[in-house]
Amino acid sequence: MSTITSRRIIFGFFVAAAFVSTGCRDAADREQAKYVIGFSQCTTLEPWRVLFNRNLIEAADRHPDVQLVPLDANDRTEEQVAQMRSFIRRRVDAILISPKESPGLTRVVEEATEAGIPVIVLDRGVNTDQFASFVGADNYEIGRAAGREAVRLLGGSDQAEGIIYEICGGLATPPAQERRAGFHEVVAFEAGIRMVGGLDADWKKDQAQNIMQDALKTHDRIDLVYAHNDPMAHGAYLAARDAGRADQMKFIGIDAIPEEGQRWVRSGELTATFLYPTPGEKGLEIALDILEGNPVEKRYILPTRMFTRETVDEGGVEVAGY
Repeated sequence: MSTITSRRIIFGFFVAAAFVSTGCRDAADREQAKYVIGFSQCTTLEPWRVLFNRNLIEAADRHPDVQLVPLDANDRTEEQVAQMRSFIRRRVDAILISPKESPGLTRVVEEATEAGIPVIVLDRGVNTDQFASFVGADNYEIGRAAGREAVRLLGGSDQAEGIIYEICGGLATPPAQERRAGFHEVVAFEAGIRMVGGLDADWKKDQAQNIMQDALKTHDRIDLVYAHNDPMAHGAYLAARDAGRADQMKFIGIDAIPEEGQRWVRSGELTATFLYPTPGEKGLEIALDILEGNPVEKRYILPTRMFTRETVDEGGVEVAGY
């Protein structure tokens, strides 16, 4: 994460201290900023979420009238619920939340809305329409785009042939479910393609590497690996490389972080990756629009791009039909 020294950004235990401090401290904080905006991030264990936080914090730092209060729920739904309720008790001006999972965060989002606090939901949805706005990419369409590229790599429409091994993210989450469903919808039309795998690596590189090690013992042939994010795709690549089989396969991932997915595509370790844009900057913009009385839309869908070795240095290419 970049080094930002602004006093408007509160980190770690400083955040916790601010929330258990007296009302006088709250008043003093509010004197320094026009708006106090809470942000509950489900985890910072994944590289994409580290980038997500960095982009949002840098965006907030450009607004001298904003005090952003970012909290990390450490991959625990109950912690995220507690964070949301602390924001409600302190009556922040707006809340940004990127939920760990939908069912467990739905009610507390409704509680914030009922308290008159606009909630902007980022990346993963909740099972209610009682929020101000949603910002995220269309995981289903990204999955479809990845499916179309897989078909092309395996011979093209109506001629594709091969075995695809799938490694899933957290299957309890909508992004993993949608990335899977979109991909399967496309490749299901290809009689020559067979899908195998489908185990849950929880978005983690080491877990995907272990899964792929076992898969290589079970499957004599794998032509393409589709993983729901780039770290898992790279973990699969490392397992195949160590087994001497990486040159027999193509590897497709999602996220396209410059320091990871794009770098791995440039080096030839991944065949393709699809941009999963971080939603924090847009979410902050929407929160400020709401607080300034400007109209906003209920949903904002961020675009994707595909990166291959041929296009990565040109910033990728737009995905048709997205």
